[in-house]
Amino acid sequence: MNAGAEYTALNFFTHPATVEGAPVRKFTDRASDPESNVVSRDSNVTRAYYSIGSVPNRIPGTKDIKGFFSFLSGLAWSFNLTSPRTYRGNLINYPDDGRHYKTPEEYLMNQLFPLPSQLGRNMEYVYEDYQIYFTLYLGYYEGQNVHFGVGPVYGLAFYRMDILQNDTRISSVKNEVQDLKGLRVLFEYNIGQYFPDTILYNAYFFAEITSLGSMDGRGMQIRNQVTTANNLPAPSLYMTMTTYRFGVRKELQLSKETPKKEEGPAYPPLKNLPSAGLPKKEGDIQTTSSETENPG
Repeated sequence: MNAGAEYTALNFFTHPATVEGAPVRKFTDRASDPESNVVSRDSNVTRAYYSIGSVPNRIPGTKDIKGFFSFLSGLAWSFNLTSPRTYRGNLINYPDDGRHYKTPEEYLMNQLFPLPSQLGRNMEYVYEDYQIYFTLYLGYYEGQNVHFGVGPVYGLAFYRMDILQNDTRISSVKNEVQDLKGLRVLFEYNIGQYFPDTILYNAYFFAEITSLGSMDGRGMQIRNQVTTANNLPAPSLYMTMTTYRFGVRKELQLSKETPKKEEGPAYPPLKNLPSAGLPKKEGDIQTTSSETENPG
């Protein structure tokens, strides 16, 4: 079980609109990525959280592999299930800035020179999800007190998203499923070594960075029901999520440990008997002779 804090940055964006097959890049935002148009202010959230998961485990049968396939000994895996978390933020000029257009030329001009955020279309979103995912560590180092791993993340997110404009809900989707793809970097340090006789004997301080929706450069597609100013379907909305977490991981033991047997000799010590092939001591021989001579 993990207990700690997280810092999450959400970004919503769309792919550039096209006119006759050519993408349209906004002239008012020259620093933006030409492959995407960011339509949200950064939604940064810091909060406590809970998650249930497994510690990184080696792939069965690969720990002691030698030779050409020795690289398999560096693989590990883990899974995580997070509690629901809610994020709020603003969408800026999505799916357009609110101006009506009648001709393709007007549409093109509105895309190239959108209104500033103070004058354009502004909406508020409420996004909530919980996630279950697996991490495949392609490189995992497990020392006595330090663990480090890096690898891709695969899983599912179950989410809902509401979009509000002027206190009116204009889009609401629920019980949607989205596949998760991303990358994780994990660092752990054994703090239980300083508390050997307490419940924290196997506790670890951990710090991790998980970036979702950025492996293929397209982000996670999020369903919505928003329309443009001309009541046309809005372009698809995508999302990326980068989470920074730190806290304490405590391993829960669900079964009772088998008590260890006291170590001792494998066989009882041999007695000093003739049948054991050992010579008798001189004292033993004299005692036996005297007992024979004086039986009474």
